[in-house]
Amino acid sequence: MKFDATKSFRAMAVLCLCFCFLLPSARAAESIRLIAVDSDSTSSLWVRVFLSHFIPEVDRRLAETGNYEIDWNPAFGGTIAKPRGVLTSLQYDLADIGIVTTPYHPDKLPYYMLPYVTPFVSNNIGLIARTMTELADKYPEIKDVWEGYNLHYLTSAGSIDTYNIILTDPLENIEDLQELKIGGVGANLLYLEGSGAVGVSSALTDWYNNMATGLMNGTIVWPEAATAYRLYEVAPYKLDIKFGGAASKAIAINTRTWARLPEEVKAVIQEVSYSYRDELALETDRVSSHAREEFMAQGGTIIPVSEEQRLLWVSNLPDLAGDWVRNMDDYGLPGQQILEDYMQIMRDNSQPIVRQWDQQ
Repeated sequence: MKFDATKSFRAMAVLCLCFCFLLPSARAAESIRLIAVDSDSTSSLWVRVFLSHFIPEVDRRLAETGNYEIDWNPAFGGTIAKPRGVLTSLQYDLADIGIVTTPYHPDKLPYYMLPYVTPFVSNNIGLIARTMTELADKYPEIKDVWEGYNLHYLTSAGSIDTYNIILTDPLENIEDLQELKIGGVGANLLYLEGSGAVGVSSALTDWYNNMATGLMNGTIVWPEAATAYRLYEVAPYKLDIKFGGAASKAIAINTRTWARLPEEVKAVIQEVSYSYRDELALETDRVSSHAREEFMAQGGTIIPVSEEQRLLWVSNLPDLAGDWVRNMDDYGLPGQQILEDYMQIMRDNSQPIVRQWDQQ
């Protein structure tokens, strides 16, 4: 039989064409550029977890379909936003997604003051963060506030399991706080009412220098920050008051950025924001458990506070939650309902509540 090269070539071409049709179509993933922002550096736990968990987890989930990929541009440590500037940097399109420190904005985001006006209730940061997210989902008026600043709210989060006070000099008893200058972020300075101490509104990044130079005699701080920022070097005395935890962070994204994202990307970012919230809480618990030992290992001294002293402290505080409810009413938000829901969730979870803030 004579070999027909032409027919053989045609047959091979048909086979190759059929094979090509059987192969999945290969196309490059669509790249989406996002600028992520926070004024704090990677010294802060919530920034580290954003870099180690949020970004890689979004990338991993998007890679499962291969349709999209994120071109991340992290802008942390004040490269775009200074302290108190993250919200406005997102609002005015300087960045796309970021970690907003909510107690910096009690006038703009009054809802997020809730853990601060209910001290001595819970040290469970995972529970607090989930509850704050749950209530924001339940009451759409809360998310509407974000929309007014061109921001889409994703979740609440936090790395503060409990606040204490660290001091540059020792004290014999709580009464010695009279006229001492104690720093805080603004919201937690409410804890000083009735103590005689003078609150100094200041940012975490300023605390070391402020105490080293005598501008402050101490500050209200959580365990991880006291060691991460080496505050024990200038304030080696910790008043172990245990004010409680606070979900002081919120993940938000610019509304114009959110609107242009494909639905698949939106779904992944929303899901991972919850995952980030829970991962940050777990990491907070892990780090905080070692922070106390590290504080003492670095020469720090823990000043114990009895339950009787804690009860006296919280009893001397004014009705912080009642003032918050009235402020929420001024914003058209259902403050009393939210407060009751929050406290009931804490009771249902058997939290060590010292004062029932919704039963004044």
